[in-house]
Amino acid sequence: MNITDNETTVRIEAINQVIRKLRSDSLREGYCFMIFDDELTEDQAYYEYPDGSIRIEQLDNGSVDLPRIVIRHLCEDEIAAVKEKHEVFR
Repeated sequence: MNITDNETTVRIEAINQVIRKLRSDSLREGYCFMIFDDELTEDQAYYEYPDGSIRIEQLDNGSVDLPRIVIRHLCEDEIAAVKEKHEVFR
């Protein structure tokens, strides 16, 4: 079975819509939303919070109570760049 470029595009857009809805629902319910980025180390990700802030956080496998370590808070310009880069914000 061959998948055409158009079918692939349609499938990718459907997946992106599901992820955007998951992000929206999570933030509306008061949860953070994790965004992976290849430019971060393997154990780090961006975490967007309901207040609009974004932090780089790292997994801390040694802690059950606080499983992530905040590496740093992004400034407004960095937040804008992350939003420009990642499909989930479009």
